[in-house]
Amino acid sequence: MIMDYTEKRRGIRREVSIPILCWEASDEKRSGTGKEIVTKDLGADGVAFYSQQIYPIGKVLLIDIYLPSRPKPISCQLKVISIKAVSHKKEMYIIGASFFDLQTQDRIAIATSIEKMDLYLLLDSAVKGGATDLHLTVGRPPMVRKDGRLLPMARGTIEGGEVEAMLYPLLTNEQIQFFETTKELDFAFSPDLSSRFRINMHRQRGYVEAVLRSIPSMIKSFTELGLPVDTMEHFCSEKGGLVLIAGTTSSGKTTTMMSIVEHINQTQEKVVVTIEDPIEYTLKSRRSIIKQRELGSDTISYAEALKRVLRQDPDVICIGEILTKECLMAAMRAAETGHLVISTIHAPDTISTIERLVNFSPPEHAPAVRQQLSSCLLSILFQVLLPGKQKTGFVLGTELLMNTTAMQHLIREGKYELMGNLLQTGRLQGMHMLKDNLQQLINEGLVAEGVVNHYLKYGHTT
Repeated sequence: MIMDYTEKRRGIRREVSIPILCWEASDEKRSGTGKEIVTKDLGADGVAFYSQQIYPIGKVLLIDIYLPSRPKPISCQLKVISIKAVSHKKEMYIIGASFFDLQTQDRIAIATSIEKMDLYLLLDSAVKGGATDLHLTVGRPPMVRKDGRLLPMARGTIEGGEVEAMLYPLLTNEQIQFFETTKELDFAFSPDLSSRFRINMHRQRGYVEAVLRSIPSMIKSFTELGLPVDTMEHFCSEKGGLVLIAGTTSSGKTTTMMSIVEHINQTQEKVVVTIEDPIEYTLKSRRSIIKQRELGSDTISYAEALKRVLRQDPDVICIGEILTKECLMAAMRAAETGHLVISTIHAPDTISTIERLVNFSPPEHAPAVRQQLSSCLLSILFQVLLPGKQKTGFVLGTELLMNTTAMQHLIREGKYELMGNLLQTGRLQGMHMLKDNLQQLINEGLVAEGVVNHYLKYGHTT
């Protein structure tokens, strides 16, 4: 079934998929969340979208268009002007519609944005192909990382100026100014209502380049992540203290931290304040009140946010990453005053995590830092992701240090060389070493012995 346009297109359309919510024209208050429509193409004059429902010619809808570069949606009315059946999909139609009651500045905003929307097609292709990362590098085609391997996408070479053309429409003026001043920018955005990406923009040999990481839309449970359930639930029930998730880059630290927060959110009545750079997983308050604060848009720094957070009546404080002495000291103060503090840190194992925390401060302050850390630390979970035996996906390996009375003594005295023995003999207190956990994964047939031996020898998987 094909119905001809009753009005001609007046502008260029781009094949993009952006979030658009619609309501019946009679629902002037736009009640509820609205119905999301999947766009086929978009222009400054109108939109075509896929629908299983047939809208009659002349039907008027109220819509909110969520352009990535705008903090608020563009609201206008939409009139259906064409209907076309999709030949290869049963009961699926392409509805063509034109905007009216659209402000001039909003029409200009749409026209400007769609010129740079090829990024959406790249992301869609990468996600459907099972990729975790998309690399935009000048002089190379877009590259994706899938199951640890880098693979080229079927697209031409990226030229100078193309990356900022794709990414600048996603940024506010303040973010653009920050990037052009510092040459670095981390942010996150959602191309639709069910997916989210963390983006790092940077310069390399004078060119703007970027890496985009796909963030799972659903937060996995402890069981799904392969974490020790009883131990993790025990952490969530603590009233105060410091819990650290350690690991190297791309070891899933943030995913684990958000799994802890979401478990608290679903099972306890708490006030949870997160401080992140950027916000990766977006959480919805359930039994708990969840407040997610992002560096740059909501606060200027971890240290400044931690100064103020105790006045926000928190039960749980979640810090994206401990990077400085000031951040560590603020985290320990909060943990000592009856708050559960959860954070991540870059470190190669649990014992090195303690050394790194102490080394944030000058040597003359080390005894005081060790004393404070020994009194507020609850545990350190170190984790690593190893390629699965089936060559698809990754398997989580962990090491767990619990701050027992004996461990507190070793931390205060700075006797790092003895902590390994305590880890090895502390199974009854819930501790385990990484090599023992990896051997268990081998025995369960989840990872290959060669992969584990390579990691234990070289500290990486490839």
